[in-house]
Amino acid sequence: MEGLQGVISEIYSLVESGFYEKFMRTFREEAYAKLDRVFTLEELDGLRVLKLARANLHFGGIFNTIFTPSLVTAKQMVTIFMMIQYTYVIFSGRTMDWNDALNIYFSRLDERIIFALDLFDEVELEELPEPTAEYFKALKKLKWSNKNTKNLYNKINDFFGEIQIFVMDYPPLGEEVGWITDYRVAEDLFIQTLAGCSAVNDGRLEVESEDVIKAYNTFFKLIKTDVTKYKAIPELVQDIEGYNGPVVETGYLVCKNCGGYYKLQPGESPDDFDRCQCGGELEYSEGIDFEDH
Repeated sequence: MEGLQGVISEIYSLVESGFYEKFMRTFREEAYAKLDRVFTLEELDGLRVLKLARANLHFGGIFNTIFTPSLVTAKQMVTIFMMIQYTYVIFSGRTMDWNDALNIYFSRLDERIIFALDLFDEVELEELPEPTAEYFKALKKLKWSNKNTKNLYNKINDFFGEIQIFVMDYPPLGEEVGWITDYRVAEDLFIQTLAGCSAVNDGRLEVESEDVIKAYNTFFKLIKTDVTKYKAIPELVQDIEGYNGPVVETGYLVCKNCGGYYKLQPGESPDDFDRCQCGGELEYSEGIDFEDH
């Protein structure tokens, strides 16, 4: 299988460097930690991926798995943010605080990963397609292309399970069936989600072996990338309590003299402008009545 040797070589490299163990231990420290506050449902509406996933995918969980089996569920989409979080904590060198959470959830790095996969750090947000209900409905219909693809996925997953026990130096059974199992499930669902995205991005409703390989390559690249450089988009978070970053003004400048108006563009502030072209004084307004202008 093309690319399989590269996956195996990469995991050996991560194990030998100690990075994979560090990543797993970061999961152990962060997965069960609690922030002073959590996002409200209204605040989470700004996360297009989670909103569309909840509306168009099976929710997930044991009953969905039994009665409505899906390769990708709404709950799985959360693993994207989980993997970003653990990587963020490693590169920041400290536990996550509220502003870090805003960066992790509202930088739209999740959309970069979904649509660009292992090229997530090489694209601009403007180059990505908009998330749509149709995209998530396609994810809901996914299936394995054949038994060979499913067997490949299972064998790699089992191999990683053995690696996880090895890097933890064969821990007591309590740990193995505790947080290590939780980590394995999270990583497994993350890989499965990315493999599904790879297929749908290519216009397919069946997951091929190449999608599994691409998913692992995306995982490897993500956890080795300094994701702290991806900052929350001000327009998405400036109204969230506790945000202390830059603020983007939205609205209009209206001339008191001629009645003309100008819509502020992203990154612009009323303070950037002095007077209207007619010489009139400008007044900021969040909205205008177009019939009066």
